Amino acid sequence: MVKPTRDLRTRLLTASSRMDDAETRELNHFIDLLERCLALNPDKRLTPSEALRHPFFTQKVQVASR
Repeated sequence: MVKPTRDLRTRLLTASSRMDDAETRELNHFIDLLERCLALNPDKRLTPSEALRHPFFTQKVQVASR
């Protein structure tokens, strides 16, 4: 088994160089949600109800006109 060389946060943030502040904030919320849902330790893992209360789902997103 080969150990990954970069973590999830590093891989996703590498692609975020052209994002504006709002998009970067949403990406950070998404990364946090994924990391907490995929935690190996069940005591640290989010429950479904906790996940639905996560800022990724509850924070309003402002759509920027382009």
